[in-house]
Amino acid sequence: MSTGLGGLVRQPLWRRWTLASLLGRLPLTMTLLALVLVGERVAGSLAVGAQLAGVATIAAGIAAPLRGRQLDSGGIRVGLRNAALLTAAVLGAQAAAVVMGAPLLVLFGLAAAQGVTSAALSGGFRALLVSVVDASDLPQANTLEAVLIEIAFVAGPSLAGILALVVGPVGVLLAMAAASVASALLTATLPPVSPHTKRAVAPPWRTAGAPAVYLLALAMGAALGLLESALPARSAELGMAAASAGPLLALTAAGSAVGGLLAAVRRDHRRYQARVAVGLLVTMGLLFGALAATGGRVSLGVLLFLAGAPIAPLNALGSLRLQDTIPASRLGEGFAVFTAMILVGAGIGQSITGQLLEDVGAQVLLAGAAVIPIAAGVVITAVVLRRRRTSGRRAAQLRRSPAGTAR
Repeated sequence: MSTGLGGLVRQPLWRRWTLASLLGRLPLTMTLLALVLVGERVAGSLAVGAQLAGVATIAAGIAAPLRGRQLDSGGIRVGLRNAALLTAAVLGAQAAAVVMGAPLLVLFGLAAAQGVTSAALSGGFRALLVSVVDASDLPQANTLEAVLIEIAFVAGPSLAGILALVVGPVGVLLAMAAASVASALLTATLPPVSPHTKRAVAPPWRTAGAPAVYLLALAMGAALGLLESALPARSAELGMAAASAGPLLALTAAGSAVGGLLAAVRRDHRRYQARVAVGLLVTMGLLFGALAATGGRVSLGVLLFLAGAPIAPLNALGSLRLQDTIPASRLGEGFAVFTAMILVGAGIGQSITGQLLEDVGAQVLLAGAAVIPIAAGVVITAVVLRRRRTSGRRAAQLRRSPAGTAR
């Protein structure tokens, strides 16, 4: 029986996992600003810094499934500890390269290495959660974990910005390395997960129920990628500085955290999962549509907060569904693919903005972002209905068969 939200928070093991995962993920949320500032210092160009960050993101997305598979085969706890230490080493090497004025080619190589070493951290901590809390507490734990991700995405860039003002990009990289080392030390104290030498035959994306979750992740990533990349231009269209998009996006993260906390008190998280997910996706799309339509600064801020509310609950629903459907032998890989789909979706959304912003404007792109979650909701509904019809036909055939009659 579930201990409830209060009981979960009082568990020392869960609190230790929470701190380890937060410290492990914090550098991921600081990477964009850190590498942009590295590009400015080394090449005098923010664009070069953005390219460095893009290389790290692309490398992480490509490497995530393989890195997740390695976690499953080598033991998730040990793999996470080693990944955090490797990430810290790469971050230290990046700091040294900046100080020594290394060629850009070296910095791009190190950015790719950072993406590879950190690729499975987020998904790995989700997979490790199964060994930290009781199965009955997983729904609340998943929801709180989604809230913690939003906290990291608010705290990480803010911390990176403050450190950059005080100690510059090298100091930011070293702080990220220190957080990774601390995460590794805490992870080593968590319960071990035995390596899976015999893996399930079917890969995670071919497991029944998982494709809809990966579609959900792709849709969320694409919609948020469009929002994040188009919001600076939309802010400028409304008479604000483009840089105000940072605080405005923090409102979305805050709304997501509040939505996650409200979802955490829900009693039966496994009931009507598909209906709840589709409802949240449609709500998200409608709020994004209102965002595109509004022309006021105050209403923009309010709608950004409200538009964030479905994000953490959707994230938690996806995590719970994967934990219930993917075999334990491929759970690390399954969550790594989930993370990769979000990254791929975000990359698609950002690329669309880069290609079309000057031609159609930010308002049209935000309207396009509204279509994505609604379309995903329609597709998920169709998939669920098709699966139910197929299951119904099979059940009817069994009842009509001689064996079914005998039973």
